[in-house]
Amino acid sequence: MVGEALVPAVVVAATVVLIVRDEGGYFPVSWGWSALALAGVVVTWLVADGRTDAGRADGAFLIALVALTAWIALSITWSVDPTQSVLELERGLVLLAGCAAFLVLARRRTLRWLIPALLAAIAGVCAYSLWSRLAPTAAGFHPDDPTSRYRLFEPLGYWNGLGLFAVLGTLLALGLATEPACRIELRMFASISLVVLPVTLFFTFSRGAWLALVIGVLATLGSSPHRLRLVAEGLTFSALPALSVALAWRARPLTHEGARLAAATRSGHHLAIQLLALGIAAAAVAALVGRLEGKVLIGGVTRRVVAVALVVVAAAGLAMGIRRGGGPVSLATRAYHSFADPVPPRQQANLTTRLASLNGNGRARMWAVAIDSLHGRGWAIGSGAGSFERNWDRSRRADEVVRDAHGLYVETLSELGVIGLLLLMAVLAIPLVAGVRRRAAAFVPAVIGAYAAFLAHLAVDWDWELSGVALTGLFVGCLLLVAHRDRDERPLGGGLRATGVAAGAAAAAFAFVGLAGNTALARAKDANREHRFADAAVAATTARRWMPWSPAPLQALGTARLEQGNVPGAKASFRAAISLDPNNWQSWLDLAASVRGKSRRRAVARARALYPRSPEIIEFEKDAEATR
Repeated sequence: MVGEALVPAVVVAATVVLIVRDEGGYFPVSWGWSALALAGVVVTWLVADGRTDAGRADGAFLIALVALTAWIALSITWSVDPTQSVLELERGLVLLAGCAAFLVLARRRTLRWLIPALLAAIAGVCAYSLWSRLAPTAAGFHPDDPTSRYRLFEPLGYWNGLGLFAVLGTLLALGLATEPACRIELRMFASISLVVLPVTLFFTFSRGAWLALVIGVLATLGSSPHRLRLVAEGLTFSALPALSVALAWRARPLTHEGARLAAATRSGHHLAIQLLALGIAAAAVAALVGRLEGKVLIGGVTRRVVAVALVVVAAAGLAMGIRRGGGPVSLATRAYHSFADPVPPRQQANLTTRLASLNGNGRARMWAVAIDSLHGRGWAIGSGAGSFERNWDRSRRADEVVRDAHGLYVETLSELGVIGLLLLMAVLAIPLVAGVRRRAAAFVPAVIGAYAAFLAHLAVDWDWELSGVALTGLFVGCLLLVAHRDRDERPLGGGLRATGVAAGAAAAAFAFVGLAGNTALARAKDANREHRFADAAVAATTARRWMPWSPAPLQALGTARLEQGNVPGAKASFRAAISLDPNNWQSWLDLAASVRGKSRRRAVARARALYPRSPEIIEFEKDAEATR
C-alpha cells in the first residue's frame, strides 16, 4: 500500500512546495514550468498506464474545469484587455493540469497517505516561513516596510495567502490527529504540526484567514457523525496550539513595527525553544489520546446530554454577545459600515490590533467597480478574463494600483459574466457535494472543513491569483472526490486515452510558448531595472518573437532604446505597442516620455482618459512641468 501511494503522494507534495516557494505561483514564469510539468505527468500516465478507479464525480469535475478554462480562452475574443486574458489562460492551465494529475494518479485506497503528504507540504512551507520570523536575518528584516507592515508572507509573497495556506494545514492536521483510523505516527506528526501552523497564521495578522478557520471548524463539526468525540479530542489537541499563539502574542519584538533586529532575534529564539517544547508535548498528547480512545466508552444518553449542553452553552454565549453589542441589527449595521468605510483605521505599531478591526481595506470600492463594469451584454459574458485592473483604472474610484477585485466570485462575475460564474461554481461545488455524500468515512469531515475554509476565503481575497495556493485548495477538493469513489480500478478506452494525450500535448506546447516568452520578458524587465539596457533590448526582442500578441515586450524594448538614447527607435516601439492595444495607458505614458510638445500632451491626455486618477500620470506631469 505504501509503495502504491508513494508516487501520487510525492507528486502532490512536490507540486505544492515547488509552486508555492516560487512566490506563491503568482508570476507568469511560474505558470509555464508548472503547467508543462503537470501536463507531462498526465500524458505519461496516459501512455504508460491509463488505469483509474475514478468515478462520475471526478469526470464531472474535470469536465467543468475544462469548460471554465475554455470559457477563459474564448473571452480573449471580446476582452477589453486581451493580453491579460491570455495570461489568465496560462494560469488556468496550471490548475487544470494539476487537478488532472492528482485525480489520475490517486486511488481511494491511498487516501490515508495523500492527506499526510499534502499536510507535510503545507507544514514544511509554514515551518520555513515561521523560521524566517523566529531567526531573522539582516537582509530579510523589514519591520517598517510600508507594504507588508511586518506581516509574515514568505515564501508566498502575500500574507493573507500564507494565512489561508496555514488554515488548510491546520484543519487537515486536526482531522488526522483526531482520527482513530490513522496510524499513531501520523497522528503525532499532525499534533506537532498543530503547534507550528497556528503560529504561522498568527504572524500573518490575517483577519480573513482566522474567519476562514472558524468556518472550517464549524463545517468539520457539522459534517462529522462523531461530533462529541471530535469536540472532546479537538479541544484536547487545541490546548497546546492555543498556548503557542498566546506565547507568540506576548513576543512584542515579533509583533510591533519599529522592532530592532537584535531584540527580534532574541525574542524569536526564545519563542522557538518554547515551540520546540510544545511540539514534544504535542507528540505525547497524541500518543496519550490514542491509548485512551479504546478504553473510554461513552453511552448514548451521555452523548446526547453533552451535545445538548454544548448547544446551550454556544447559544447562550452568542445571545450574550449579541446583547452586549446592542442587538443583531445594531451589530450588523456597525459591522457593515466598518467594513465599507473607505478610510481604514489609523495604523497601529502593534499589529495584533488589526485582528479586532472589520475594515475591508477598500474591498467595498473594488467590488462596486467590478459590478459597475457589467452593463449590456456584460452580465452574460463579462469584460474578459483578467480585465478587472483595466476596469478599475477607468473608474473614478481608482486612486491606487489594484490588479484584482479581492474576491474571486465578484471578480469572475465581472470578467466572465454569469456564464463564467456558473462554471466556476460548478467546479467548486462538485467536490463539496461529493464529500458531503461520504461524510461518514474516515478523514472526510476534516477535509470538508478545510475545503469550506478555502471556498469562504476565496470570497474576500485574491488567493486564486496565487496558483500555488489555489492549487492546494483544489487538491483538498480532489481529496473529497477520491473519497467519493466506489468503483474498481479499470483501464481507460483507447480513444479516450488518445484524446487525452493530444489535449495534454497541446497544453504542454502552449505552456512552453508561455514559459519562453514570459522568461525572456522577465529578463528584459530585470535588465532595465538594473540599467543593462543592451541586454534588455536583446531579451525584449526574444520575448516579442514568442508572444507577438502582447505589447509588454515592445514596452520593455522601447524603454531600453529610450535609455540608450535611441529616441526614434523608442517611439517606434511604443507606437507598435499602442497599435496592439490602444487602451493600455502605460503604453501612452511611455510614448509621452519619448516625444515633446503637442505630441506629448496628446499622449498624456490619452493616458489620463484611460486612467483618470493615476498617481503615475500625476507624477509624470509634475516632472514634465518642472523640467520646462
